[in-house]
Amino acid sequence: MKCGACGVELRANARFCDMCGVKVDRRCPSCGGVIRDVARFCDLCGKALTDAPAPVMPTHQAGIAAGRLHTVAWKSDGCVLACGDDQFGQCRVEDWRDIVGCAAGKFHTVGVRADGRAVAIGDNAYGQCAVEDWTDLVAVACGDNHTLGLRRDGTVLAAGRGGKCEVSGWTEIVAVAAGMDHSLGLRSDGSVVAAGEGMFGSCSVGGWTEITAIAACHMHSLGLGKDGRLRAADAFAAPGIGTWEDLTAMAVSAFHTVGLRRDGCVLASGDTQYGQCSVEDWQGVQAVAVGERHTVGLRDDGAVVAVGDDGSGQCAVTEWKIS
Repeated sequence: MKCGACGVELRANARFCDMCGVKVDRRCPSCGGVIRDVARFCDLCGKALTDAPAPVMPTHQAGIAAGRLHTVAWKSDGCVLACGDDQFGQCRVEDWRDIVGCAAGKFHTVGVRADGRAVAIGDNAYGQCAVEDWTDLVAVACGDNHTLGLRRDGTVLAAGRGGKCEVSGWTEIVAVAAGMDHSLGLRSDGSVVAAGEGMFGSCSVGGWTEITAIAACHMHSLGLGKDGRLRAADAFAAPGIGTWEDLTAMAVSAFHTVGLRRDGCVLASGDTQYGQCSVEDWQGVQAVAVGERHTVGLRDDGAVVAVGDDGSGQCAVTEWKIS
């Protein structure tokens, strides 16, 4: 079965597309009709439905992530590339193998292996790299100095300090995101939970519904609705992002926001001092990531593009071909 939005082959029992984040409609095994997430019986044919299965381990698929001043890409063969600031060793990932996903924080990098375990490297001043005992992972997210791990059973692990790591009671989670001092979790019913300080409203997500993807950074919290529009919880969202339409994914930094449209084009708003919003010519893009002042895109042909601040070499991706 393929995603109706981006055409990527979906994992068995996937709730959301691993590539574009669009929610996958749950269908009745008897008549094929679309059914509600919480339904016990099909509204069309009346067939009794079993509980939805738990998420399964991700498979090898290329992707990108960006930290404050570094960029990371995992290849379809499980190897990882990194460039940019390496003062804490956060780019020393050349020996990583069998990686199916990565996340990048301010000064650390975390990867998920195909066996569900985690690897981490970089700044560990707050214990954000203490993930060696984590198992059954399907995804990770990095804040400035904390790390979240999403497990196959929908629960969440955290490494770091403070209220942003108080996620032990979260259940039915299908995606996680991390900011400077807060954490977000997307539940299977499209609602969102938050933990942390909630500066400037960053944790004010309790009223969100029908959300298909989440993103967080610094004091920002974004949700992508089923309608392809963004919801912002904080008081300092980039101008104009509420008018963007037909989005399938987004990424946010402290100073700018990027949206990926269904047609593969990219939108950007916010600080333009380093040209990090100069993405109007990008086409055929399937994923986006942002650092503090740079923007990265993964094209359909497997090439990686980047614009913005390159003072630490974080945009040195022109030779990368990751799928």
